[in-house]
Amino acid sequence: MGNCCSTESTNPTAHARRSTGGGANAVHANGVSAVPLQNGSGPEILKPAVEAQDKLPSNQQQTNGAENGGGPVVKEAPVDPSITKQLQHEPQMQEPSRSQQSKKSVASGRTQPEGPGPTHSLQIGDYNLRYSYYSKRGYYPEARKKANQDSYYCETHFAGDDQKAFFAVFDGHGQYGDVCSQFSAEYLPEFIVNHLENNVGILPALTRAHLETNQTMHEASFDDSMSGTTSISVLFHGNEVHIANVGDSRAIIAQENLKAIGPYDEASLVAKPLSIDQTPFRKDERERVKKCGARILTVDQVEGFEPIHENWGLNLGDEIDENGDPPRIWHPYGQYPGTAFTRSIGDLVSEELGVTAEPEILCKTLNSHDKFIVIASDGVFEFLTSQNVVDIVKKFDDPSEACQALVEEAYNRWLQFEVRTDDITAICIYLDGISAARDLARGSIYVGAEVLDLQSMQRPVRGTGKKDYGQRNTIVGTEAIRLSLTEGLFDGEDPGALYELSDDEGGEKSDSEIKWIKEIVQGNFLFNHLSEEKVLEVISVLKRVDVNAGDIVIRQGASGDTFYLIDHGEFEVRVLPDAELSQTEKDGAYLEEFGEVVHVYKSGPNLHPTFGELALIYSKPRAATVIAKEKGALWALDRLAFRAILMRGRPMRDVVHRLRQISLLRPLTVAQTNLVAEEMKVMTFEEGQFILHEGMNEPGFFLITSGKVESTSKQNNIPTLQLKALDYFGEVALVRRRSISQRTIRVLEQTECLFITKETFEQSVGKLSSILEKDKIRRFRKERISESRKNAKVNSFVLFDEPDEGAGVPKTVDQLEIVGNVFSDVTNTVRLVMVKGSSPPAFMTLRSVSKQAIYDASMQKHVSGERDIYVSLYEKNALVPNVCGINTNDTDIHLLYNTQVVGSLESFLTGEGKGESFVRYYAAQVVLALEFLHSEGIVSRTADPTNLMVDRNGNIRMLNLRLSKYVGRGRTYTVCGTPEYLSPEQIKGEGHNIAADYWSLGVLMYELLCGHTPFSLEKKDDIEILNQITSFRPEQLTWPENASAEVKDIIKKLLSPELTARLGFKDVKANYSQNVCEGIKRHSFFAGTSWEATKIGSFAAPLEAEASAQFKQITASGAAQELNIGSEYTGDFQWLTGF
Repeated sequence: MGNCCSTESTNPTAHARRSTGGGANAVHANGVSAVPLQNGSGPEILKPAVEAQDKLPSNQQQTNGAENGGGPVVKEAPVDPSITKQLQHEPQMQEPSRSQQSKKSVASGRTQPEGPGPTHSLQIGDYNLRYSYYSKRGYYPEARKKANQDSYYCETHFAGDDQKAFFAVFDGHGQYGDVCSQFSAEYLPEFIVNHLENNVGILPALTRAHLETNQTMHEASFDDSMSGTTSISVLFHGNEVHIANVGDSRAIIAQENLKAIGPYDEASLVAKPLSIDQTPFRKDERERVKKCGARILTVDQVEGFEPIHENWGLNLGDEIDENGDPPRIWHPYGQYPGTAFTRSIGDLVSEELGVTAEPEILCKTLNSHDKFIVIASDGVFEFLTSQNVVDIVKKFDDPSEACQALVEEAYNRWLQFEVRTDDITAICIYLDGISAARDLARGSIYVGAEVLDLQSMQRPVRGTGKKDYGQRNTIVGTEAIRLSLTEGLFDGEDPGALYELSDDEGGEKSDSEIKWIKEIVQGNFLFNHLSEEKVLEVISVLKRVDVNAGDIVIRQGASGDTFYLIDHGEFEVRVLPDAELSQTEKDGAYLEEFGEVVHVYKSGPNLHPTFGELALIYSKPRAATVIAKEKGALWALDRLAFRAILMRGRPMRDVVHRLRQISLLRPLTVAQTNLVAEEMKVMTFEEGQFILHEGMNEPGFFLITSGKVESTSKQNNIPTLQLKALDYFGEVALVRRRSISQRTIRVLEQTECLFITKETFEQSVGKLSSILEKDKIRRFRKERISESRKNAKVNSFVLFDEPDEGAGVPKTVDQLEIVGNVFSDVTNTVRLVMVKGSSPPAFMTLRSVSKQAIYDASMQKHVSGERDIYVSLYEKNALVPNVCGINTNDTDIHLLYNTQVVGSLESFLTGEGKGESFVRYYAAQVVLALEFLHSEGIVSRTADPTNLMVDRNGNIRMLNLRLSKYVGRGRTYTVCGTPEYLSPEQIKGEGHNIAADYWSLGVLMYELLCGHTPFSLEKKDDIEILNQITSFRPEQLTWPENASAEVKDIIKKLLSPELTARLGFKDVKANYSQNVCEGIKRHSFFAGTSWEATKIGSFAAPLEAEASAQFKQITASGAAQELNIGSEYTGDFQWLTGF
């Protein structure tokens, strides 16, 4: 490449722009429209179909600013006539060949109707090439008339050669990005042709043409100083393809998976890259521009919010970060130009910093395993992986339909969680009938393979994100009802478990409907993990919704619980700025009051868009309003119906309810009772059969589900009884090692029972005697707390411990002085407090919860469940501080902890990767905290930097248990937690247990090591995060150069997508009371760790100095604060009875 600042010397004026020859088949979207005219008997020439005012760019022209984002700047000095654009093509006098019979045409994005282009077909060598194209303008709420900055170019019989074809996509940027991309689409093909016709080789021709286009743009009549375009192009020459890349648009190829077993089918197609983004994420590109004087910094680093570092290339993904805070190129003495790429056409100011238009070129021999090529702007890859793109395109035999489906799906993905979209352009090129004989020609990629070796430096998924981790949302499912450890009320069960599905829930569907719905459903990440049986169940509950023009399907801002699949019809997507949402609350609002149309969902053959995916996972306000544009139909799936399908097979409600009425089993929680019911086996007895004989050992516990039995005894004081459905016997066998039956049980009619042995019972929930003992302690503690509550005054703390154990703990809130804020979110404020009059000063932590905020967020049962968990956790553990006391007043609930936290863990993270000793220390503390909770059967769901607290000595404190839940050996189904820390089974709705915490531990360790999670995004792009997690494989992880084999191994094992194989879970005993976390603690990464010392914090913590400084800063602030944080409470009071 030579010196980083120099480019190949070219003279643009030496290459007069000339014809590509007649009879070619060209499609050119550059803002100029022309129509073909016959010139005598020769081939076509092109004549402009619009006035000169529309020719771009020209030294004679000005463009409408509203139409083209301000239009080009007209320079004062005239442009050299030799490089002025000429639309007139010189005719060729020879007769066109057979392959030239497809007439050349030029199409404009302005003049063509909305939608993809037609499918074109041609023969190259012994294979057929079919292609189509589609460019869709993005939606920008703040610039609604902004021009499409993407352009494309397609030409067959390129350079007069029927063995050549050229395709390119240009993605403009900056104020005049549309002009730059149009200019490049006009000039680049011409310069390539000039060189080829002068017998220059293809590789040097591609390189020189890009550099000449760049130079010509600098000398053109518009300002490209801070504007430019990326370029991705494919030049076909027989069975060879040459890919030239400048910037971050992409080319991919779909190939048969040669590892697949059996005959070829479409499902075996895999995506392979043909280009790699050129950005500062790539170390080679970063170093090249730095040699030219460039500074490489993120915006946060430039503004001083983030320390200087260069560890951006650690989290590597398959999508482009357009809206994050990626590393950018800056002038050494100024805050410009801030480009996020290292190669571009245009961008004159950036050239002195090493930004070049020299392309990276890859050459490949096509073979019979290559099925199609896609080149596209980065708008396609924002929320779609390369494999996603292949999976969409492979469904269509027609490239035009494939282009439409791909661009529309990319556009839809943007609108699912954004209020804007990028410009989106794609060209799909199908390769039909390539001979297998070509496979022996050479080894496929023969130039540029070293570029693909840099794939690990691809720009990360939406960037590593700003280091303000507080911006990360914590999902709190409104149905995530805590199961009380002391009062297992049945109505605390997940609503999905109680949802009754009728046999005709969704109505009848034809075989053809089932077929296409199945194809669409199985391609969605929410359903692709389901078994065939489950998929058919999902289809069975889909309800048809017929709509008329003007019907509102969903409304922006409203909470949603329904997913939609379009059967037929068109549906407008309208978006209003948040401030204007209140104007649309009335049903009779005019359509315009719902905002501008930003997209239209269109159905067609093999095209059935979907929307509302997130509604099946958790409740989230709708991002847009969807209105039927015409008469049509949708298929709707309700969240509760979906949950019910996922949870089918769990015990019947009546059985669980009956088990909870048995006095001996009453200490069991709902979750434990469910576990017992799941383990009970069905036994059938015939009329006259004896189940038990008096005096024999009782084998276990029986619950009658149908039929009738007679219970008799020889002892006079035991009456004869008839037992029917939901009656039981043998319950004492669950407690005693040897239980002698006091009755004879004879079957009166065919009877079915659920049966469980003592051994199976104890494997499920532990020894009943131990449960009874723990329950006795908990009940005693709860009764004492209840008594304390009765005697408490408005300002009193209801103390959780005995008076002697609570010595030094203040009895009223009046004894506390607010020192300063530590942490705040929507419902909680954590503050450092001091006990008045204490000497030396005694500091504690006060967590204040606004009643109204809890009510508005529908989190009443979350808070009640957290209280119950604290009541049940009577054993002490420094890492999981218990509540000393609770005070409740008119507006707030105050929880007092005997610890001194100074911030969340995220507040101490800078985004830089930490050393392994740092990772080991804090991972070990989290392991011990999880061990404490898991031994009680509690899943935490808060093992992430947002929810983990740090005390004044730098040690971890798991203070917030509002997302925690007792699951025992069972599973829970509600999505709770920080999106990047959710496990695959949580997202898929398969039910999760304590293994979800081990996944979170793996994500945490990776984040501490690398500075970001494997799934981090700057934007709150929940769908894309969840999609990444469900498709994740540990081998995708990338590591710092100095990462040890031990840390890599433990993180990979913690991030096993299969929970049964996940480190920490596979070694747990059946009842979860033994060996929790043992597999993790024994891993070689923790060799030499003193677990007891880690638990009590005997060693100096890595964050000790920073935490101590933070403590001093808080205590020195001296800001007087009111105790209460909430507003007047207007909700119901039933949930507050336990406070």
